[in-house]
Amino acid sequence: MPRWMAFLFRFIGLVNIVLCSAGLYYLLESVVFWRTPPIQDPGQPYFYYAFFAMGAINLAFIALLSQDALDLLRLSLAGAKRYMWIVLSLIGYDLIGAMCWLLPHRLGMSIAGATGVGNMGIAPFEFALFFLPFGRPLLSVPLGYPVISAAALYFSCRRLAGFSAAH
Repeated sequence: MPRWMAFLFRFIGLVNIVLCSAGLYYLLESVVFWRTPPIQDPGQPYFYYAFFAMGAINLAFIALLSQDALDLLRLSLAGAKRYMWIVLSLIGYDLIGAMCWLLPHRLGMSIAGATGVGNMGIAPFEFALFFLPFGRPLLSVPLGYPVISAAALYFSCRRLAGFSAAH
């Protein structure tokens, strides 16, 4: 594996560990805050069910991303491929969550209300580029970091496959 590719794998792995640690902190913080309902909103009767379901899904994503970050630090090509699938599933999760906002009978309102606080675990990962002091608004898009990092891994793996086949 070329030196630049090893640096890329390890850089993305290290950034993912930092973002997963921040995500776990924010997820636990929101669960502690919302574990006792302060006020039940009649317009969102299923808020707590949606909140804890999203929290469980966020915890699963954090676990997958953390394990995969360790594989990237070990320079695993299988870890790079798995990371691309995790990013695709994260995009799918976001799209399905947004479509659920349209569900009738206050279920959609409950899911929409829980989305803001229930997805705190993956928020640092999805919005990492918002905190860069440069590149706005071009880089400051939701899911910017996951898509850019997955694309970088994809093209580096393709280049490695092409390099290996040629030599």
